[in-house]
Amino acid sequence: MTKTKITIKTSDKVEVTRGQARAIGEGMKFYLKMADAEPERVNALTKGDKKEFARLQFVGKHFVIKIGDVEPWTGLFDPLNSMSAYDLNKAILKGYIVKGEE
Repeated sequence: MTKTKITIKTSDKVEVTRGQARAIGEGMKFYLKMADAEPERVNALTKGDKKEFARLQFVGKHFVIKIGDVEPWTGLFDPLNSMSAYDLNKAILKGYIVKGEE
């Protein structure tokens, strides 16, 4: 008898709270504005890819916060403090689903 392997595909998207979703959106806006203001850095780091530059800056800052070298996020970005840098990166790259919504 042959065994059949069943694989259930789940979404690659990260599940986030409403606060985290808002913070991710606002964070990307902030770092995209930084990319517009610093085209030389964007070209040096990402060959002109502003979205990639913004992602790297945002996730890099979050990583430094998570390891304790910088004070945690405050205000609008406070909900990100409970999120790992890996999940933030994945949410930006693959998208996210707000908990309790489809």
